Amino acid sequence: MVNLLFLLMSLLQNGEVSFKPKDEFEAKLNYEFKQRSEVNTTNSVTVDYYETVKDKERKSSGPLPYLTLNIKLLKLPNNEVKIKGVSNIGTTSLSKKVVEGEVVKMVLGFTDDLKDWVAPHEYNLLLLDKNKKEVNRINIFVKKDGEFTINGEVRGKF
Repeated sequence: MVNLLFLLMSLLQNGEVSFKPKDEFEAKLNYEFKQRSEVNTTNSVTVDYYETVKDKERKSSGPLPYLTLNIKLLKLPNNEVKIKGVSNIGTTSLSKKVVEGEVVKMVLGFTDDLKDWVAPHEYNLLLLDKNKKEVNRINIFVKKDGEFTINGEVRGKF
């Protein structure tokens, strides 16, 4: 019986980190319009044989919707002292110490790229304790249809 209890405890500890309670943070989307920067700065013409028509249109269009997410940390239990942002492709987008009431800015990028999944479309903001152990997380996910969720809860669509 003791062995079974020990096995169950270890299985529960190896699972994913729980979502941060929604009363402990606020999330606000900030839309702005930005022009995509051109990679080619010379007057010469270059041809990219692997570039699709959609990629070409994406580069040559006018200002496009650009998304930033501001997360205000309303409550930080004593054990949450650092935040780390990790994308679905494994890149770290932010890593810093946090204090209660602080606004953390997450630059997500162009909405078309998020919906087409050509850029990271999912982020986990991991809240860490002083020993760098994951305590809570905030999951940000953009579906292909433009539906935007935080911790599995639909927060809008673009």
